[in-house]
Amino acid sequence: MTDDRSYVSAVVNSERTLTNEDVRDAELERARHALAYLKKKLGNDAMRELLADDVDLMKRRVRDWVAASNGQWRTGSVELFLEGPRSQPFHDWYVRAMAQARETELRAGHPEHFVSHPTAGTIEVFENIGETELPWRVFYRPVADDADYPAAWDQDYPVRFGAEIVDADGARVGFTMHESRDVGRGMRLRLSSFLPAASPPELLRRHLDHFAIEFRNWTRFAWLESLKH
Repeated sequence: MTDDRSYVSAVVNSERTLTNEDVRDAELERARHALAYLKKKLGNDAMRELLADDVDLMKRRVRDWVAASNGQWRTGSVELFLEGPRSQPFHDWYVRAMAQARETELRAGHPEHFVSHPTAGTIEVFENIGETELPWRVFYRPVADDADYPAAWDQDYPVRFGAEIVDADGARVGFTMHESRDVGRGMRLRLSSFLPAASPPELLRRHLDHFAIEFRNWTRFAWLESLKH
């Protein structure tokens, strides 16, 4: 089978050459546009109704994992090394995006963000945590740095954001911790996830991939916005 990395090249009007990566990037750009269009067209209420059965099934499955975990968590981290963005400005952008209910940008962080709806003190999210087949409906509740987290903050990373993750009934199903610091001309951003210990091991690994995708996008949005000022 042909290696996908070199599968095709194209020449447009005999003057512009597209590599396989160019064609793939063009498809990705239009796929993002299509998803953003459909999500906005449907709106939150219709999306909630459309996904209601699926998120209810996932809620029951996650509750089983929580019950079997006896208060224990499976944890892992992914660290992003970013050129350009700085830690405090990105943190401020992220908090502001939630406070101002910038749902379009929050949804655009990842293809599987179906609802990203901030309200007072929380954000409702429909997303495929751990790249599960079906989406979860969860609520991220930001909590103070000195709250009872499952792990200690790294003192070398002074810019922090943490939240507990609860389901629609308020049952805790996880935690998230974000830590960042400036390095050189950019920043390092460490993202840690805590999921029920009885959940499948691959769930955590795939959610760290999810983290890398969404925070690559969000840090880029924040950085590009800062360049306009």
